[in-house]
Amino acid sequence: MSKEHPIEVRDMAIVHRLFRQAYDEAARLVRAAPTPSPERVTFLADHIDLVLGGLHSHHQDEDELLYPKLIGRVPEQAPMTEHVEHEHQVIATALDAASAACATWRQRPSAETGEALAAALDHLNEVVQPHLDDEEQKVVPLAAVALTQQEWDAMGKRGMSSVPRNKRAIAAGMMLEPLDAADRAYMMKHVPAPLRLLFPFLVERPWKKYAATLRTGT
Repeated sequence: MSKEHPIEVRDMAIVHRLFRQAYDEAARLVRAAPTPSPERVTFLADHIDLVLGGLHSHHQDEDELLYPKLIGRVPEQAPMTEHVEHEHQVIATALDAASAACATWRQRPSAETGEALAAALDHLNEVVQPHLDDEEQKVVPLAAVALTQQEWDAMGKRGMSSVPRNKRAIAAGMMLEPLDAADRAYMMKHVPAPLRLLFPFLVERPWKKYAATLRTGT
């Protein structure tokens, strides 16, 4: 089944950009201070848990709202679609390992547990990058002709609702930070007008403060 006019799906690559950068950056930050203060450990471990949880939720949403529809509606592409979906299992294993390493580092911070966490984040990054390529090159173009805009947009809404309420400004700021003006304007179209007016105070200011703490230390 396909439609004459593809739907707008560019937001997937925008969301993916967050995951493309988060784990490499987190590994570098853990390695940058082998003996951090307790406050720094808590802040950075909380950040790592946030970006690990974000990918876990993103994949859960795809497993429920994206892949079953594609397999059912475009059966001739099912082997390819299922292959890309199965990559989620490899990533889930790497996510679990990184989460466990983060919990260990949080409880017993040392040069050794820090390096184990950074190595787990490196491994996660290695398995995530080719999967994101596969989704963007193979799965997203299929979704553009097999799903309705409403079905596609439901994934984005579910994604933001799964972020803890007190972290949503940070997640939004993190996602918008690497975007050029066109992609940023595209994402802001989905923000209700009253919220757009308050955006500098609700998102940009808290994110800048958070990003400074993240990158320059607590």
